[in-house]
Amino acid sequence: MWNMLPQTPTRYRTTLQTPVVVFGTAWCAASQMVRRYLDRLGIPYVYRDMEYDRDAARRVQWWTGGYFSHPIVQVGGDILVEPTLDELQWTLANNGLY
Repeated sequence: MWNMLPQTPTRYRTTLQTPVVVFGTAWCAASQMVRRYLDRLGIPYVYRDMEYDRDAARRVQWWTGGYFSHPIVQVGGDILVEPTLDELQWTLANNGLY
């Protein structure tokens, strides 16, 4: 007999497969705007403050060729450097999160 587990809703399953990570700083208005936008949409994300997280700062420098650009938003395998809300919305939709 098969062990039948209840089907997880698609949106939840997709969210787990496509994590959203915001790299920013507490004093950056654009970083906070991105966070508020994700909060309004109800999209869970991990926030990494580059001022306190050295690994996050090094990762951002690697992605940007040595610069401390912020915010950086990672959606699955997509990396957005200082995205507009339209770019973020498109990427979220492309990854099945919006």
